[in-house]
Amino acid sequence: MANMQDLIASFPAQLSKSIEIGRNQKVTNPTNEIRNVVIAGLGGSGIGGSIVESIIINEIKVPVVICKTYDIPAFIGKNTLFIASSFSGGTEETLIALGQVKDAKIACVTSGGELLNICKQNNYDYVQIPNEAPCPRAFLGYSFIQILFLLKNYGLISNSFEAELEKAVKALDDKKDLIHLEAKRLADIFHGELPIIYSDTRLLATVTRFQQQINENAKQLCHINHMPEMNHNELVGWQLGEEAYKNTAVLLVKTAYDNPRTRLRMDICEEIFLQKTPSVFSLYAEGESFIEQVIFLINIFDWASWYLAEKNGVDSFEVNIITHLKGELGKVPV
Repeated sequence: MANMQDLIASFPAQLSKSIEIGRNQKVTNPTNEIRNVVIAGLGGSGIGGSIVESIIINEIKVPVVICKTYDIPAFIGKNTLFIASSFSGGTEETLIALGQVKDAKIACVTSGGELLNICKQNNYDYVQIPNEAPCPRAFLGYSFIQILFLLKNYGLISNSFEAELEKAVKALDDKKDLIHLEAKRLADIFHGELPIIYSDTRLLATVTRFQQQINENAKQLCHINHMPEMNHNELVGWQLGEEAYKNTAVLLVKTAYDNPRTRLRMDICEEIFLQKTPSVFSLYAEGESFIEQVIFLINIFDWASWYLAEKNGVDSFEVNIITHLKGELGKVPV
C-alpha cells in the first residue's frame, strides 16, 4: 500500500510522466471561439486549476474563473471552455456542476469513475490520468499539467511552459538537500503552533496548497492570507496584546515575481508581527521562472507537511473524517 512519504518522493517522476501524457493529449477543435474559461474542481483536484490560473495570468487573453462549488456561473455558454477536474471521477460537487453546463466546450481530467463515463457517453474531450493510489492530493502534478496542455491545445496559451516544467523537474533533483532542509525547518517552526502564512496575491494558490497539506497530512489547522488585501482588513487583527498571539508562527513566502510594492508591505508588516510574536520567518522561492519557483515551493511544502505529521504523531495518509463526511452525504440522495 502506498504511503505519503513515497508519494511525495515520487513527485518529480510524476511531473515528468505528466508532461509526456500532456504531449499526447488528443482534443477536438471547438465549434465556437473560446472567450472565457471555467475550471471546476475541489480539494486536491481543484487546487491544480488555481495554480494554473496563477501561472497563466500574464499570458491568457480571456477570463479564467475557478469553480469550487455545486453551482456554475450564469455566463457559461457556447463560447466557454469548461474544464472539469476530478482525480477520482466521483467528486459530487464537480459532477453536479458539470451536469448544469449547456452548449460549452467541455474537457475533463480524471482517472476514471463517473466523470470518465460521462465523457465517453457524451463524446467530451478528456485526459485520463493514472490512479496510483486513492489520494488526490498526492497527484497534483497530473491535474495542473494536464490543464496547461489543454489550454495550449485549444490555442489559449503558448507552449513555453513545457521547457519551464522540464527545468523545474531537474531543479527538484538538483536542490533536493535544500528542499528537505527547508521542509524540516518549517515543520520545526509550525509544530505545536498555529501556522499563519502570507504571500503576494499571485502566490495565493501555492500557499493554499500548503494549507491543505498541513490540514490533510499533519491533521492541523493553518491560516493563510495574501497581500496587499490583508493590509486592508486582517492587519488590524494584530492589535491585541502579545498573549493573543503566543501560539502563532508566521511565515512570509516570497518570490522574484512579487510586486515590489507588495514586498515593501511585507517588510513593514514583518516589523508589526515581530512586536507580537518572535516566531516570524521568511521563505524565498528559487528558480528561473514562475513555474519553477512554484514547483520548488510545492515540493518544500509537501515535505514540510509530512515532517510535521511525523512530529504530530499522526498518519499522513488517512483522511477518515472526510470519508465519514462523504458517507453521511451519501445517505441523502442528490
